[in-house]
Amino acid sequence: MDLEEREISAETITPYFEEYFGHKPTVISASPGRVNLIGEHTDYNEGFVMPMALNNINVIAIAPSPTGKHRWIGGIGEEMIELDPAETDKPGEPFWTNYVRGVITMLGRRGISVPAVDMLIDSNVPRGGGLSSSAAFEVSACTAFAALCGADVTPTDRALIGQATEHEFVNVPCGIMDQFISANGRKDHALMLDCKDLSYKLVPMTDPTVSVLVIDSAVKHSLADGGYAARRKNCEDACTILGVSSLRGATLEMLEAKKAELGDLCYRRARHVIGENLRVAAFAEAVAAGDWNAAGVAMRGSHASLRDDFEVSCAEVDTLVSLADSIPSAASVYGARMTGGGFGGCIVALVKSDDVQQVAEEMIEAYRNALGIETAYLITRPGEGARVLYQA
Repeated sequence: MDLEEREISAETITPYFEEYFGHKPTVISASPGRVNLIGEHTDYNEGFVMPMALNNINVIAIAPSPTGKHRWIGGIGEEMIELDPAETDKPGEPFWTNYVRGVITMLGRRGISVPAVDMLIDSNVPRGGGLSSSAAFEVSACTAFAALCGADVTPTDRALIGQATEHEFVNVPCGIMDQFISANGRKDHALMLDCKDLSYKLVPMTDPTVSVLVIDSAVKHSLADGGYAARRKNCEDACTILGVSSLRGATLEMLEAKKAELGDLCYRRARHVIGENLRVAAFAEAVAAGDWNAAGVAMRGSHASLRDDFEVSCAEVDTLVSLADSIPSAASVYGARMTGGGFGGCIVALVKSDDVQQVAEEMIEAYRNALGIETAYLITRPGEGARVLYQA
């Protein structure tokens, strides 16, 4: 059973837009979710991450509203809401509108005035599964509004607008990774991002013998509930003690020298981040060389660190990762780890392509037998970043 196997496109959303609003859309945009192959909780510490875009996308169709008010529908079959454009400069209800309100506000700060629009949203990026459905939403909205206004907003600026939206309108102090890969992803490539200066390199993932398998733990999470913010604060406290502006500037030797002063909690949080940056570099080098066994070693180390030092995994996710080593086809799995902010969501694994379907089915069955949870999976390749699908 695939995660959100429903296909969506400009062609699928247009008839619904016409039905709801009585006229055709002017712009249709798309932006992908992402799976992070390695590099978790390093982005807001100015470290390294290596995500890839999915083929699962958020699609937004918009057109100028003839009523002078925003008319928004959050999904096919959902209720239409109406807003005065003056109301979008602050958070409000329903909650999902804050992602759009924030993007409109951030564009306004750049001198780009978004008119009242009719808007329909559709998405096959699973929500709450650690695949960045919110970043896909923000970047897709920004892409659509920029096209409608004829504004030149670079992919990196779209990512920064999405991040600012999370900070000010959603109350999630996230890093830049999710929005960045959604805006800048390229088909058949992973992206190694330096979160300190936003420089990046595309790493080809064209080897047909290796597939990416994503399995949902079916444990949903919200990063706005405090667990994420608490860990970010732990990292900031560690920086103060270590005398660095971010954990990017710290080394394992510095960490050990200050171990007693840091205390157990901050020590372990910082150890994860410092070690994870090293694992990202090792993983990128392994992928570039086609050394999938070495890439798997880095993934396994990442999960252990996230579980034990950063404490953002959970029993269900840990069960899924451990099953990758115990199913009959375990020899076909190079490595597996949790992906996303944590507290639930998905795992990601690198698997031999010839056996990936068998591995997925064995994992799903073993997970059901172990915990009684029915769940879904996604076999994927790196997808394309944000783009305009249609413009009148």
